[in-house]
Amino acid sequence: MKKLLIANWKSHKTLSEVSAWMDSFESKFSKSLLAKHVDIAIAPTEAYLAQFSNEMHAELSLAAQDVSPFPVGKYTGATAASQLASLGVKYAIVGHSERRRYFSEDNTQVANKVRQCVEAGIIPIVCVDDEYVSTQAAAIDSEYHSKCIIAYEALSAIGSGNNMDAAHVAEVTKLINDVFGEVPVLYGGSVNAGNVAEYAEISDGWLVGTASLKVDDFWALALAVSNL
Repeated sequence: MKKLLIANWKSHKTLSEVSAWMDSFESKFSKSLLAKHVDIAIAPTEAYLAQFSNEMHAELSLAAQDVSPFPVGKYTGATAASQLASLGVKYAIVGHSERRRYFSEDNTQVANKVRQCVEAGIIPIVCVDDEYVSTQAAAIDSEYHSKCIIAYEALSAIGSGNNMDAAHVAEVTKLINDVFGEVPVLYGGSVNAGNVAEYAEISDGWLVGTASLKVDDFWALALAVSNL
């Protein structure tokens, strides 16, 4: 099974910066055999999903940073999972710590987003931290557990430059598999090319923020993953 590497750009980059990043990255990607070893997904801000859908390299995957907990309908400002699917979105990040912190999302809302994703054919990447792994699993219908990828976000490590101890990540991964079943588990929290190998044996991939913003940093990370 190939490792999954997701670039979560959050609310970074203007349209011109997006184009420059993609041109530079794809020029490297098209000359390599990287796609045989790692599945790379880019999660730009929602404003640029359509552009990515039209221009992205065929062997790269498209991810959304969020999704509406509701279907299509009278929900001003929301983007339904079926609309994302029509753009070719393969993955959707749900329950990210920043959504929980700044937008007051709770486990029930995240569970609703999971259901919308699954019904639209999108793979939900459910973000959890130590304290709410079990409660989030309980909120999601058990029939959807096997359709999820779980991302362990170590809150103390995110954006700090200090990645979480691998032994602790292994413990949380075991807990995730205990409550969700044998689902793929990603690690996120100050991941870079220098430390990514620490998690090779205990995770199925990585959710990357800061290290994805500069092409050279993300390319170095992708090469490191492909060589694991």
